[in-house]
This record gives sequence, C-alpha cells and structure tokens, in this order.
Amino acid sequence: MADKVSIAKAVMDGFAGRDVDGLLALCAPDAEFRTRVDVIGEPEFRGPDGVRAWLAAVDDKYDLYEVTEVDYEAGAGDAVAVSCTLRLRFAGDRYGMARTAHWVFRIDEERGCVTAFTSYRDRADALAAAGISGGA
Repeated sequence: MADKVSIAKAVMDGFAGRDVDGLLALCAPDAEFRTRVDVIGEPEFRGPDGVRAWLAAVDDKYDLYEVTEVDYEAGAGDAVAVSCTLRLRFAGDRYGMARTAHWVFRIDEERGCVTAFTSYRDRADALAAAGISGGA
C-alpha cells in the first residue's frame, strides 16, 4: 500500500512522461476529473476513456504542456493538494506562457489510485478543499 502523496507524485510523473498506460493504472475506473483546462469540450470527464481523450486533446492542441515546480501537501483524509507551474504553448504558436495551477487529488491508498481530481483557480481554495489549515 503506497501513501497518498507518493501516488499523487506517480500520477504527475506519468503525465510528464505521457505514460498513458501508467496513468490509467493509477486511476480508479470510475475516477472523476474536473479541470480548468477544457480541451475536450467540457471541463469534466470520467474514467479511462476520459483520461485518454483528455491526454490526446492536450497533445493535439499544445506543442508544449509541461508541469514544473511541483509542490505536494498531504491534506485531510484522502486529499493531496498539488501546486505547480504549467508551461504552455498552443500548437503553431511561437510564444508560450506560464501559469500557476492548483489541484486536489483524492487518493484511495488501499487500492493505490486516484478517485478524483479537481483544479482550482486559487491556492487558498485548493488548500481549503483539501482540508489544509490556511485555505480559504
């Protein structure tokens, strides 16, 4: 049984390496995702088919989509708050951008998988959602 922060790190590593099979192995079959980067026509998706579709759309719409400067913080219960920098460049663009991202993973430590993922505009909101003191 892996701890929840290690599982969140493995998910982020899988995304960084575009290891689709590894990512799917780390997601519960009924995992729910809510993201602010809407590349598939709606910001919510579910399960392996949703993960595959989202990753394919990201790789289609962006020449660069990488996560750097990642910070993990264990929250209450099954929560892990993740803050990072996203470096993005739309396909065909010459210039990229960077922005801060804040996410909360819900982890089932016993099964070793993510059951939910939600992105937040503000760090305080993400911390509060993760049950971490100092959040909004």
